[in-house]
Amino acid sequence: MRTLLLSPEIKLSKGGWQLTLSPSAGGRITSLSSSHAGQMIDWIVPMPEQCRQQGFPASAWPKAGIYPLLPFSNRIRNGKISWEGLELSLPLHQGERHAMHGFGHTAEWELLDCDGNSAEMLYSHAPGDSGWPWAFQAKQKIVLDAGSLSMKLELGNLSHDALPPMPLGAGFHPYFPRRFAQHVAFDAQQLWRADAEHVATGVAEVPARHDYRSARAIASDEELTLYYGGWKRQAGMADIHGNRIAISASPLLSHLVLHAPAARDYLCVEPVTHVTDAINLAQAGFSGTGLQRLPCGHTFSCDIRLDFFDVTAVTKSP
Repeated sequence: MRTLLLSPEIKLSKGGWQLTLSPSAGGRITSLSSSHAGQMIDWIVPMPEQCRQQGFPASAWPKAGIYPLLPFSNRIRNGKISWEGLELSLPLHQGERHAMHGFGHTAEWELLDCDGNSAEMLYSHAPGDSGWPWAFQAKQKIVLDAGSLSMKLELGNLSHDALPPMPLGAGFHPYFPRRFAQHVAFDAQQLWRADAEHVATGVAEVPARHDYRSARAIASDEELTLYYGGWKRQAGMADIHGNRIAISASPLLSHLVLHAPAARDYLCVEPVTHVTDAINLAQAGFSGTGLQRLPCGHTFSCDIRLDFFDVTAVTKSP
């Protein structure tokens, strides 16, 4: 099994905020923290030290950091796609019967540019690699400010005109510390039903038990993997001390994944373009899947912004 190595990690900083990222390990952000009055706060789950030293298997990544999702988000049932005359078979994720999360997070990215508080990375996908016939490039730009993080993905279809438009999805997969599950809030219009293997099967209204229009806590023993559609692209979370994270997303990130495994130390709130297995659902006639079509020679972009509110910094400022 191929191992992703984090070294060398790239360091960004701005006004007491520090971020590390690893182009070689799937273009991941590996840590994000702030320091004020001698107190440090981790705002995303940091990459474990053992992984920093020894790397990790490409298909068994640690539940830490933030990584990009492309050219699809979440699962494709059985790794099979029928798309405009093409029959595709994608590699299955280890331990699953489905393809999962695309290709970018298990590949090496090239560092294009880096200054004190921003970095840009490039991923190039060769035609046919992993069963995906389209050639494409993805650029990822990360900008750290004091109290905020901006991330942008841009994908370009470099394929020849003989291929149909590329089915496309994208998004961002952050791992937030579970303590921020004390107050979770967002407004969504739909919740996609899913089977026992977390693949969507249909869509319905949001039931009361999964409605987060008013902030609510997610208990530590609660097990959630939920797929929302039509969310308003604004989400928030907070810990018991009042430290808060606000997420805002660009218009094409019209779907949201809420993933909170029981008795684990992380919480995922993932802005994405489409529901899981959107390609097959769209082919089956479902509307509102969020699936994008990217013709040859065209580009697509999406972005998110995370704003962080540190109670310690507010209360101790002069």
